[in-house]
Amino acid sequence: MERMGLVERLGMAGLLLFILVQTIIWSTISILWFLVDSTGSKAHRYGARPWSRILLWASRVKVDVQGLENLERAGKGPMVLVCNHQSLFDILALLASLPVDFKFVVKKELGKVPLWGYAMKKAGYIFVDRGQSGQAGELMRQAVDKIKLGSAVLFFAEGTRSADGKLGQFKRGAFVLATLARADVAPVAIAGSAQVLPKKSWRIRPGHITVSVLPTISDPAVKKNSRLLMEATHRMLAQALDEPRPPAGS
Repeated sequence: MERMGLVERLGMAGLLLFILVQTIIWSTISILWFLVDSTGSKAHRYGARPWSRILLWASRVKVDVQGLENLERAGKGPMVLVCNHQSLFDILALLASLPVDFKFVVKKELGKVPLWGYAMKKAGYIFVDRGQSGQAGELMRQAVDKIKLGSAVLFFAEGTRSADGKLGQFKRGAFVLATLARADVAPVAIAGSAQVLPKKSWRIRPGHITVSVLPTISDPAVKKNSRLLMEATHRMLAQALDEPRPPAGS
């Protein structure tokens, strides 16, 4: 833990204990919801979402969301959400603010967390082993299955949290999936979470997170080419985050 005064250390320890207890409670509730809904949509709505809002409240973190009208699409076809990734609080902010049933694509290590990892599996989240390059086909199959059941699939396209809070290069998995599934891509920009909880830190600071849903990319000419789709998404997120920089490359 970072250097803090005694009172601050005690307060942080109390907050982390509260987070642990709430995670146990809401993970159990999510697992129970799976008994009546195998799709995981009720576990998402009545387990993960209230859990995230309680933890944000306890951490004194406010989330503002913009652009929700961009999720109201006429055709209601398949959708892939693509987000930048600054902090573990990105997960809470997205769960609390996005009014759609979506499944995270997360690293395999999170599935090993006692109870919480099991609840995530029951909710239908997709786990990826970053050391297994040969699992791409299975990942795509799972993601396509989620889309067919009516869920959106959410990727942190950088693959890991940003060390400096800036937008990094993208991995192509999200865009290959969108191309294969003929899905629209909804870029989602997250700002402020790195100040609340930076990477490699357990010191939670009260703050403000903004979640901005950008206009959906639905142009068939772009959607059929995963590289063009990736570059367009990267460009939109960079502009939204006020980080003008070149596209991510191939």
